[in-house]
Amino acid sequence: MNQQNKLTRTIINESNLKDFAKAEAIAYTSEPTKYYIERLEKLADPKRAIALSNGDKIIGTANSFSEVISLPGNKSANVSAVSYVSVQPTHRRQGILSEMMNIQLNEFYSKYKEPLAILWPSETAIYGRFGYAPTHEKHYEIAKKDVQFIHGVVNKKFEAKFLDKKEAIKLFTDLNNELMKSRPGVMKLTQKWAERRINDLIVHHLGTGPSYFVGIYNHDNPVGFVTYTIENSSEDGGNMPASLHIWDIMYLNIDAAIKLWDFCLNIDLVEIIYAKGVPADDILESIIMSPGNLNSRITTGLWIRIVNVIEALKSRKYNKKGKMIFKLKDSIINENNNTFLLDTESENATICTTSNESPDIEITINGLSEMYLGTFNLNNLIASKNIKIINTNKINFINDAFRENITPFCPMHF
Repeated sequence: MNQQNKLTRTIINESNLKDFAKAEAIAYTSEPTKYYIERLEKLADPKRAIALSNGDKIIGTANSFSEVISLPGNKSANVSAVSYVSVQPTHRRQGILSEMMNIQLNEFYSKYKEPLAILWPSETAIYGRFGYAPTHEKHYEIAKKDVQFIHGVVNKKFEAKFLDKKEAIKLFTDLNNELMKSRPGVMKLTQKWAERRINDLIVHHLGTGPSYFVGIYNHDNPVGFVTYTIENSSEDGGNMPASLHIWDIMYLNIDAAIKLWDFCLNIDLVEIIYAKGVPADDILESIIMSPGNLNSRITTGLWIRIVNVIEALKSRKYNKKGKMIFKLKDSIINENNNTFLLDTESENATICTTSNESPDIEITINGLSEMYLGTFNLNNLIASKNIKIINTNKINFINDAFRENITPFCPMHF
């Protein structure tokens, strides 16, 4: 398979799935503990795994899960959720990752027929060259003493409740899947996915301090959910000022978001609050007296790639009627290298097909993937050479048809 590295593809099954997990763990300087291996075995589909080996030693790993993701306009599509991607430190920068990505993406297209792929990268510089494009999320580092809410913004009718493990798994699943109706980029959760995330917190796979699960309710109707751990800096575990780490956060409306932040920012004996993985359009900065004290920054979140252009573009809803001819460049999936017509004029269904007409734009798979979930900056795409506008009359159509007011956000890290 790989003449330079003399690597062959190893078929993964139940008998060698542990070897696959151990190889991935070593690449990430993790210890392949019993829990680490079991959490992979619980959800993995060995048939989808890619393992490149030198003799009987696994050198490179990549896995994926067949899932569903929410799209603009309360639509959804099947998606390949990529995870467990690794290359052993002894074989880095030898083209092994590129080879695995080539194999994997073409299998998504031809074998699994999934029009989209998503992943959470360990390093953001890696996956752009394989056609993935980032969504964005917000991170906070908050000194609690510097935060004061604007008077009267908190809805007193909303209630926060601590949850046990079983309750947390159910609420995480139910609320996430309800969120799919209003926000793009949400991966549908099964109970197994939610259970793995909650277990990761309980057994300290994430964080080292005690974990807590809280639901936000409006007259017993769940509208928000947060998980967090408390990290105490004192050696004896006493009541010293501690840091609070928010791991998962979701809410269905603005009032739920306000109540959730009101709860988190008023926990006693906490000095610093770290929140990573918050929707990019989160409202916290608008409801406190000094938003600069939040140390807020926008960073990359979930990454998405269009695998099958025609099926992906037919799957989402558009906000403007019209037609556009575009010529696409994809360095990995050859079937995408073509000229296409996108027609959103029909009330019943979007039309996307190949075309022999002259293109209005030329675009890379990265550029189209970045536009896909609805939040993009056309000037940035032009500056990065990911899009070339040939017919300037189509600029308004691109902006109006693809753009969404609600930013994509995926609460689940897989």
